[in-house]
Amino acid sequence: MNIKELLYKALSIIPLLGVMMGGLCLTSCEETDVVDEYANWKARNVEFIDSIAKVAANDTTGKWLRLLSFKLNETDINGNTAAYSNENYIYCYIKEKGAGIEHPLFTDTVFVDYRGRLIPTASYPEGKIFDQSYKGEFNSATIVPTKFSVGGVIVGWSTALQQMSQGDTWKVYIPANLAYGSSKQTSIPAHSVLIFNMHLSGIYSIGNSMSKN
Repeated sequence: MNIKELLYKALSIIPLLGVMMGGLCLTSCEETDVVDEYANWKARNVEFIDSIAKVAANDTTGKWLRLLSFKLNETDINGNTAAYSNENYIYCYIKEKGAGIEHPLFTDTVFVDYRGRLIPTASYPEGKIFDQSYKGEFNSATIVPTKFSVGGVIVGWSTALQQMSQGDTWKVYIPANLAYGSSKQTSIPAHSVLIFNMHLSGIYSIGNSMSKN
């Protein structure tokens, strides 16, 4: 093979290498974007719930509630106020107060309209929706609520529901510790804070007829 033929082959290979390298770069860049979206996810979620805890602690409107996990005691065995980290509380912003006066019991069944999001990210400034019982704008008059057992949901939900009244609409921030912790769910990464808009539409108590709003 002479020099001219060698030069021709070399020139013909260069575009092919460019295509291969471009494809490799595209793949690696896409993978990097996905990884970056959830980089340091656990630390970011802890930082987020700490920031919400601070907002709730400094509230002067009476709209915020800090609720200890229903599985924990407010006092220790000596009757002293127990010390817990922010991850043992849920933080609730009362968007609308309902007309109900009773709270669901752990053994009750409830009817809830909800939308769940992850914490805000670059791609999802309002937080990525991972589950919802309705689409579009919330309208309690037209939306069909979902039925749950108060004792059959994550700890954060059970804690909130037992303090809500019929007709209440809350925005609830649940630390990973009171949700799925280090376990990954289908559309929820491990160590995720969960943010819910929750409307308690109805309560069904054993032995009593259902009330629904």
